[in-house]
Amino acid sequence: MQRTRRALLGVGAALAGTAGCLGVEGVEYPDAAAGADAPGDGGDPDGDPPEDGPPDDPPEQTDGDPPDANAALAAATRAVVDDAVWFATEYPEAVATYRDAIADAVATVRSVRATVDEEAAIATEQVDAVAAAGETAADRAAEALEPHFSPGPRIRARVDRHVAVLREFAPRNDVDRALEELDRMRRDLASVGTSIYVEEEFSRDPIYNRLFRRLLAPLPPADPERGRVTGGTLVELAVASRDFSTFAHRPYDRDGVDRDRIPRIYGDAFDSERQRELRARLGPIPQSEDRVEELFVAFARRPPLGTRRREAFEGWPRELDGVPVHVQRYPDAETAEARLSTALDAGATEGRAPVDPEATLAGSDFSGNASADGNATDADGETDDGPTAWHRFYHREAEGERYGFDEHAGVQYGYLVRAGEFLLATGFSGDAWEERTGWHGRLRHGWVTGA
Repeated sequence: MQRTRRALLGVGAALAGTAGCLGVEGVEYPDAAAGADAPGDGGDPDGDPPEDGPPDDPPEQTDGDPPDANAALAAATRAVVDDAVWFATEYPEAVATYRDAIADAVATVRSVRATVDEEAAIATEQVDAVAAAGETAADRAAEALEPHFSPGPRIRARVDRHVAVLREFAPRNDVDRALEELDRMRRDLASVGTSIYVEEEFSRDPIYNRLFRRLLAPLPPADPERGRVTGGTLVELAVASRDFSTFAHRPYDRDGVDRDRIPRIYGDAFDSERQRELRARLGPIPQSEDRVEELFVAFARRPPLGTRRREAFEGWPRELDGVPVHVQRYPDAETAEARLSTALDAGATEGRAPVDPEATLAGSDFSGNASADGNATDADGETDDGPTAWHRFYHREAEGERYGFDEHAGVQYGYLVRAGEFLLATGFSGDAWEERTGWHGRLRHGWVTGA
């Protein structure tokens, strides 16, 4: 019996409540009058091709991709993962070092000020001492936080303007003016060492430094659309291997608008329950053996400010309908290739195609081993001209995703690719690739679509 309507439900108890973040938009089903059963309507997804023609795609490679396969995507992913892991592991110590550096400089200024006040005189050597303390603080702060943040120039700018005044008045032994400037210098330095300043300028909740820019890599900085993309996108990030999660987006102007107009997001980004739900949807793709890092990233619309009081977004991260990406890192490309083979053996593939938002929004034919614009796919998975080609991968779930057909195993369809030492997966749904378009959401701005 043909089905003319198929309702999306959760994938059993394991996937309950995933209609937001893990759902798929833009589902398009073929006309029932066409006479052919839609993919996934029963039958064996691993079965033989129809007898009236050859399979659409040539056999998959059996000797694996070369280690440098998808080098551009690997480099972009490496940059994202390295920065994310830094925030998860090294950030607390780096911030502590920064604050200690500022505190030491403040202590030196305070000590010099006390001596000048007691002796009623200021010497050039004392000005040199506070200048050196400021330079040391800038160097230590830069070593701790760069290249993720750039504290050095900020500290030097604050120190230099006070030192310039002191060098002007010290030769005149103008003690009153020197004491005033030393007080200003102390307060100025102390203000950049507070926890509030650090949380605002070197934030990791939300992150909006270079990691945020790397997550949204496809558009170059000079592109006029860049501001709209960065201002309108919110990324959930979880480094599951380090038990760390956070958001990445431009901060809201909390000083310039009414507080009731600022969106409120409760709970943690990509919490453990949603991680479990996505792993269930991915089936055999998560391969923990030898895995070095595991990340979950979801691209969503950044809730806008409310136009009036109490009209701003207020809810949980899953309600943002983010499109998830799963990233696994292994010690080397060879290990990642072996884990890819294990995952592929547990499911099935139908050629490769780019995760190409522009093509699918326009209605891609999902022609397997050709990109949407007809460019051929190389043996290493790269297209001649265009984004990386991903495996169109599917596997059976323990429970169905169709109303009234829960006694049958469901099928999950998605995209899987190896890039260097990484395995990346996205777009998993109970709807086949050819039956959905425009599902990418804010993923179209993510780094995975630009390489």
